[in-house]
Amino acid sequence: MESSALHDRLREVAGDRTYRAVGDLTGHHPETVRRYMQGQAPSVEFLAAVCAALGVSADWLLTGRGPARIGQAREQGGAGAGPGDVLAAMAGVLESLLGRVDRLEVFAQMLETRVRSGRNWRPPAGPEGASDGAEVVAGFGRPDPGAARRRARSVADAVARRPPADAR
Repeated sequence: MESSALHDRLREVAGDRTYRAVGDLTGHHPETVRRYMQGQAPSVEFLAAVCAALGVSADWLLTGRGPARIGQAREQGGAGAGPGDVLAAMAGVLESLLGRVDRLEVFAQMLETRVRSGRNWRPPAGPEGASDGAEVVAGFGRPDPGAARRRARSVADAVARRPPADAR
């Protein structure tokens, strides 16, 4: 696992707290906290819980810009991040999520290969017209693993192209 500036900031706000203490504060298992603190890409839910539990600015945690603590932003007269900064931070988070989606696609392909090699396997039949929102590979009746990646990429691209709020 590779450490990044985000992980450095996570360790900074955790301070001397144990993984168990951070887990208790955020509602996450201590082993999950350990992995996140040591370099694994943290979930959005974990990052939000850290910000809420420790009073940390999400913009600072994600990008390193602005004051670290929410109280510091208020003391500075609300001179925090603008909408453009928040959108840029969201684009960064989406990029990291794309990496996680790629790993999930690999696991799904491995699982499908193993299931198919065991016996004659067919996708489960669902009720006509039923949809759980997953896009389907044309003609095969199974979820398209690249659909989520394409949707996330289009959102990230749109956010990156959006002009800053002060330019509008």
